[in-house]
Amino acid sequence: MKILFIGPTRIGDTILSTSILNFYIKKFDQCSISVVTSSFAKDLYKFMPHLQEIIVVDKKRFGLHWLNITKFSIFKKWDLVIDLRSSATSYLLNTKKRMIFRGDELSHKVMQFSKFIDTKEALIPEIWYSQEDANISYKKIKNNDHLIAVAPYSNWPKKDWSLKKYKNLFQNEFFKNHTIILTGVSRDIVNKREIEEFIKTSELEIINLFDWGNLRNMVPIFKKCRFFIGSDSGLMHLAASSGCKTFALFGPTNDLVYGPWGNHRVIKSDKDRDYYLENLSVEKVLNSIKEYVR
Repeated sequence: MKILFIGPTRIGDTILSTSILNFYIKKFDQCSISVVTSSFAKDLYKFMPHLQEIIVVDKKRFGLHWLNITKFSIFKKWDLVIDLRSSATSYLLNTKKRMIFRGDELSHKVMQFSKFIDTKEALIPEIWYSQEDANISYKKIKNNDHLIAVAPYSNWPKKDWSLKKYKNLFQNEFFKNHTIILTGVSRDIVNKREIEEFIKTSELEIINLFDWGNLRNMVPIFKKCRFFIGSDSGLMHLAASSGCKTFALFGPTNDLVYGPWGNHRVIKSDKDRDYYLENLSVEKVLNSIKEYVR
């Protein structure tokens, strides 16, 4: 069973779409899967079972990136082409079956994937990693058993709660004796002086993992954390897929489609149709965490 999987470009969508790959890996134990993905997401597939090849194709102007996909795949025969980018290119490929996904804004992405592949079986997003990945990660956190993962930044500042509110949150007695693991990429930080001050003045121990390792390294770390709190981002979906209790702070984006998949929590402002995340109170976030974390 030769499968070509044309995956999403963004990290969050890629993590959610692993639910489809895990379904077919389980269904066809002799399959081989070639993956088309972006340079941002390629590391997520490195240890996927039955991986044949990773083809990195980043978006170009005028859709010229599709020429690279066509060049790679047009002279090959496939049993199944799964296209999550809804491209016309898929119609040109030699395959026994093609599936082209077209999403909507009415239900969660994983629920849409279930309908897309026509299954009632529970789909599970999960990122694969090696023992070496885990060993490298554990050296960063050692044996601390009171860890909280925090990803305060995303690729869009309007999705982010202010660092001032995070600081107020962590001053509560509930967080005493915990260690904060800060994670993310520094290019998303609008005010670098502010985050430096946050780290310097925090009463809690902070392990700063900004720009460290790769996304796979964060999976075993998230598994060790008591919970995760942060913006709607790829790291939020990674934490949720690892099984770490996840508190996702949502403002202008659609939590119905992109909320954390599984038994996690979305926290939003109480005000109807209030997409301004700064109106989300520290008290509401704290109460949500206390209610869910025992």
